[in-house]
Amino acid sequence: MNKLRISLTASLLLLCLIPSANAGFFDRWKKEPTYAKTQYPIVMVPGAFAFDNAFGILDYWHGITDELRDEGAEVYVTNLSSMALHEIRGEELLSSVEEIMAITGANKVNLIAHSQGATAARYVAALRPEWIASVSCTHCMNEGTPFGQGLNNTFEDGTFFKEAGVTLMNGLFNFIESSSAEPSDGEYNNVENGDQDARALLTAVSAEDFDRFNALYPQAMPAVDCSIINNGIDGHTGGGAHMVNGVRYYSWGGKKNATRLLDPLDALIIPVVQLFMPKGIVADGLVPSCGQALGEFLRDDYRTNHFDAINQTAGMTAAFVDVPSIFVTHANRLKKAGL
Repeated sequence: MNKLRISLTASLLLLCLIPSANAGFFDRWKKEPTYAKTQYPIVMVPGAFAFDNAFGILDYWHGITDELRDEGAEVYVTNLSSMALHEIRGEELLSSVEEIMAITGANKVNLIAHSQGATAARYVAALRPEWIASVSCTHCMNEGTPFGQGLNNTFEDGTFFKEAGVTLMNGLFNFIESSSAEPSDGEYNNVENGDQDARALLTAVSAEDFDRFNALYPQAMPAVDCSIINNGIDGHTGGGAHMVNGVRYYSWGGKKNATRLLDPLDALIIPVVQLFMPKGIVADGLVPSCGQALGEFLRDDYRTNHFDAINQTAGMTAAFVDVPSIFVTHANRLKKAGL
């Protein structure tokens, strides 16, 4: 009996000492996370007013890319021009996708976009569908925003207020771009300081320019244009084709304006935007629900506004809404679809 006790004691001591002597000894036995491990890399596509890492402290996709990677996803972040025409941002994304494919050896990627990033993703999928496994977007801007249209209607070109606003916005986002931290691992930056063009953005978000763009790149758009039904006030009319030219399309959105009083974006920006929104329209604070649908429209009722969609500001979203988990769950959906 004494020998057995001595043997057990020695075994326990050995188990305690081995990890302390070599902390990484058992790491090789840990199971790699695979819940969000898709077949093809995930490429994140930002919307208007995009930045990579503002002032070195705030990521555009706050906490989202980290959680995706923690669950096994291979994620790459692109940084497009904050303010530019749809096709300009589309060409920037096309270049990034080509570079990412060359580096990874993948023959396709999954694009996940936010806001105006949807048009850049649709542009690339239209031009090079063989490169794209899927296009997904959260709070897509596929029909423009009454806010942009209202600004264009209120402030005509050449007026002091519009010219001053354009100059201010160009300077602000060029400053943010130049003050951002160097892109970290997995980030691809095709934007040079001075590329920002607020006047081009105001053109891009107009109803007329979206009509032009959608006529050229209509894939996965809803069959019925909900914007012509009661001015889009009743919300969306469903999604579009789930697959076009071998590319799967997904989207999801929300209907909340302000969700957190302490969030500076909710407190400062949303009230200004509401001055230009039609009364009674169903929207996420900036983009009508009518224009958020693309392909398979998964949900339109998340308790998120346009900025909550990317977990801003710094995770201050509606209570009990875990935004990163929405992206992780979607990555698992892509995985199950063989994408």
